[in-house]
Amino acid sequence: MSRLTTTPPDRLTAEQREQYDRIAMTRTPRDDGSLGGPFDPWIRSPEVARRAVGLGNFIWERTTVGRRLVELAIIVTARFWESNVEWWAHSRMAREHGVSQQVIDDVFAQRRPEGAPEDELVTYDVCTALHRTHRLPAELYARAVERFGERGLVDIVATIGFYTMVAMTLSAFEVDVPAGAEAAFPD
Repeated sequence: MSRLTTTPPDRLTAEQREQYDRIAMTRTPRDDGSLGGPFDPWIRSPEVARRAVGLGNFIWERTTVGRRLVELAIIVTARFWESNVEWWAHSRMAREHGVSQQVIDDVFAQRRPEGAPEDELVTYDVCTALHRTHRLPAELYARAVERFGERGLVDIVATIGFYTMVAMTLSAFEVDVPAGAEAAFPD
């Protein structure tokens, strides 16, 4: 369930409906017309929806670090925020894009995945440092820039910033995992 009142698509404002239709082109609406995830809250503010979906599409399709590392950064963020919907969706996608189950299990257990490839370790370290301390120590910054370049580091930071916004949206509006799915974190 969500705190939002379910609003059928035909009862949305013209601006909301435009964003709804845009999102529904790539996401199948549920039987009640809802879109799930952060999308239903976002379309309440059409400009937020337009911009958020645009940034989300960039993160999914065009970062310089690739989808495997993006999904790893997302699950580190989901774990930090204890975001059930984010964890449910993206732990599966992380596996599909090549993150090992052991690394996923380590992220869930809040352990550094010592056996992970170096690019995953750097990604994990960057995400964890920023979430936990809100800083990127000089040595870690240098490792990240050496591994990914400045542009790649910007892409990783944008990913965790965006998925922090997703997690906060899901939390504020109490968006749950789909019926029948198990929540990873207690409410």
